Amino acid sequence: MATLRIYDLKEHVLALDLRDLLQLLAPQSLKASWTVSTVKSSDPEHEWFEATGEGGEKLEALAQGNARLSGSDLTALAANARQVIWGEFVGFVPMHSDQPWVTIRAVDSTFYEIETDDEAVLGKIGTTYKDVRKGEAAVTSWRLGDPD
Repeated sequence: MATLRIYDLKEHVLALDLRDLLQLLAPQSLKASWTVSTVKSSDPEHEWFEATGEGGEKLEALAQGNARLSGSDLTALAANARQVIWGEFVGFVPMHSDQPWVTIRAVDSTFYEIETDDEAVLGKIGTTYKDVRKGEAAVTSWRLGDPD
Protein backbone atom coordinates (compact mmCIF):
# COMPACT_ATOMS: atom_id res chain seq x y z
CA MET A 1 0.00 0.00 0.00
CA ALA A 2 1.16 3.52 -0.76
CA THR A 3 1.20 6.06 2.05
CA LEU A 4 0.83 9.80 1.49
CA ARG A 5 0.90 12.51 4.13
CA ILE A 6 -0.83 15.82 3.58
CA TYR A 7 0.74 18.80 5.39
CA ASP A 8 -1.05 21.71 3.63
CA LEU A 9 -1.38 24.74 5.91
CA LYS A 10 -3.62 27.78 5.81
CA GLU A 11 -2.70 30.55 8.25
CA HIS A 12 -0.44 28.14 10.19
CA VAL A 13 -3.25 25.59 10.65
CA LEU A 14 -3.81 22.32 8.79
CA ALA A 15 -5.87 23.33 5.75
CA LEU A 16 -8.04 20.22 5.57
CA ASP A 17 -10.12 17.96 7.72
CA LEU A 18 -11.86 14.61 7.45
CA ARG A 19 -14.91 16.16 5.77
CA ASP A 20 -12.70 17.53 2.98
CA LEU A 21 -11.12 14.15 2.30
CA LEU A 22 -14.47 12.35 2.30
CA GLN A 23 -15.82 14.91 -0.16
CA LEU A 24 -12.74 14.57 -2.38
CA LEU A 25 -13.13 10.79 -2.47
CA ALA A 26 -16.89 10.85 -3.21
CA PRO A 27 -18.84 9.09 -4.55
CA GLN A 28 -16.74 6.07 -3.51
CA SER A 29 -16.45 7.35 0.09
CA LEU A 30 -20.25 7.46 0.34
CA LYS A 31 -20.61 3.88 -0.94
CA ALA A 32 -17.94 2.55 1.43
CA SER A 33 -18.46 1.27 4.95
CA TRP A 34 -16.06 2.73 7.50
CA THR A 35 -14.48 1.60 10.75
CA VAL A 36 -13.76 4.44 13.17
CA SER A 37 -10.97 3.81 15.67
CA THR A 38 -8.19 5.31 17.71
CA VAL A 39 -4.59 5.85 16.65
CA LYS A 40 -2.48 3.43 18.69
CA SER A 41 0.76 4.32 20.48
CA SER A 42 3.80 2.16 21.10
CA ASP A 43 2.58 1.92 24.69
CA PRO A 44 -0.49 -0.37 24.81
CA GLU A 45 -1.96 1.84 27.53
CA HIS A 46 -2.18 4.84 25.21
CA GLU A 47 -4.26 5.47 22.14
CA TRP A 48 -5.82 8.60 20.81
CA PHE A 49 -9.01 9.80 19.27
CA GLU A 50 -9.86 13.42 19.61
CA ALA A 51 -12.33 15.51 17.69
CA THR A 52 -14.25 18.67 18.48
CA GLY A 53 -17.80 19.79 17.82
CA GLU A 54 -21.03 17.80 18.05
CA GLY A 55 -20.02 15.40 15.26
CA GLY A 56 -16.58 15.05 16.80
CA GLU A 57 -18.01 13.92 20.13
CA LYS A 58 -20.10 11.28 18.38
CA LEU A 59 -17.09 10.11 16.35
CA GLU A 60 -15.05 9.85 19.54
CA ALA A 61 -17.69 7.64 21.16
CA LEU A 62 -17.79 5.42 18.06
CA ALA A 63 -13.99 5.13 18.00
CA GLN A 64 -13.90 3.62 21.47
CA GLY A 65 -15.75 0.57 20.13
CA ASN A 66 -14.18 0.42 16.64
CA ALA A 67 -17.65 1.08 15.25
CA ARG A 68 -18.51 0.46 11.62
CA LEU A 69 -20.83 2.85 9.82
CA SER A 70 -21.93 3.83 6.35
CA GLY A 71 -20.16 6.40 4.25
CA SER A 72 -23.14 8.73 4.38
CA ASP A 73 -23.25 8.51 8.20
CA LEU A 74 -19.51 9.18 8.49
CA THR A 75 -19.81 12.12 6.08
CA ALA A 76 -22.65 13.61 8.14
CA LEU A 77 -20.70 13.27 11.40
CA ALA A 78 -17.55 14.71 9.80
CA ALA A 79 -19.56 17.68 8.52
CA ASN A 80 -20.66 18.40 12.11
CA ALA A 81 -17.17 18.04 13.57
CA ARG A 82 -15.14 21.22 13.92
CA GLN A 83 -11.83 19.38 13.80
CA VAL A 84 -10.53 15.81 13.91
CA ILE A 85 -7.22 15.93 15.79
CA TRP A 86 -6.49 12.21 16.17
CA GLY A 87 -8.35 9.33 14.58
CA GLU A 88 -8.30 6.48 12.13
CA PHE A 89 -10.95 5.80 9.49
CA VAL A 90 -10.73 2.64 7.41
CA GLY A 91 -12.97 2.44 4.34
CA PHE A 92 -14.16 -0.79 2.73
CA VAL A 93 -15.89 -0.87 -0.65
CA PRO A 94 -18.82 -3.27 -1.15
CA MET A 95 -17.09 -5.52 -3.70
CA HIS A 96 -14.04 -6.03 -1.45
CA SER A 97 -15.43 -5.77 2.07
CA ASP A 98 -12.61 -7.90 3.50
CA GLN A 99 -9.80 -5.62 2.21
CA PRO A 100 -9.43 -1.95 3.15
CA TRP A 101 -9.92 0.41 0.22
CA VAL A 102 -8.39 3.39 2.01
CA THR A 103 -7.21 4.32 5.50
CA ILE A 104 -7.34 7.95 6.60
CA ARG A 105 -5.47 8.95 9.76
CA ALA A 106 -5.58 12.30 11.49
CA VAL A 107 -2.28 12.69 13.31
CA ASP A 108 -2.13 15.32 16.06
CA SER A 109 -3.53 18.08 13.79
CA THR A 110 -0.12 17.96 12.10
CA PHE A 111 -1.00 15.99 8.97
CA TYR A 112 -3.46 13.59 7.43
CA GLU A 113 -2.16 10.26 6.28
CA ILE A 114 -3.75 8.34 3.42
CA GLU A 115 -2.92 4.69 2.87
CA THR A 116 -4.28 2.95 -0.25
CA ASP A 117 -3.51 1.01 -3.39
CA ASP A 118 -6.19 2.91 -5.34
CA GLU A 119 -4.39 4.95 -8.01
CA ALA A 120 -7.42 7.23 -8.44
CA VAL A 121 -7.28 8.19 -4.75
CA LEU A 122 -3.52 8.78 -4.90
CA GLY A 123 -4.00 10.94 -8.00
CA LYS A 124 -6.75 13.04 -6.40
CA ILE A 125 -4.62 13.65 -3.30
CA GLY A 126 -1.59 14.59 -5.40
CA THR A 127 -3.48 17.06 -7.58
CA THR A 128 -5.63 18.62 -4.84
CA TYR A 129 -3.04 19.32 -2.14
CA LYS A 130 0.28 21.14 -2.42
CA ASP A 131 2.35 19.71 0.44
CA VAL A 132 2.00 15.96 -0.06
CA ARG A 133 4.85 13.72 1.05
CA LYS A 134 5.35 10.02 0.59
CA GLY A 135 5.42 8.20 3.89
CA GLU A 136 7.95 5.42 4.30
CA ALA A 137 5.51 3.52 6.46
CA ALA A 138 2.06 4.24 7.78
CA VAL A 139 1.69 5.64 11.27
CA THR A 140 0.46 2.58 13.09
CA SER A 141 1.99 3.47 16.41
CA TRP A 142 3.14 6.63 18.05
CA ARG A 143 6.01 6.89 20.51
CA LEU A 144 5.07 8.85 23.58
CA GLY A 145 6.89 12.15 23.86
CA ASP A 146 8.18 11.98 20.30
CA PRO A 147 5.31 12.47 17.82
CA ASP A 148 7.59 13.03 14.81
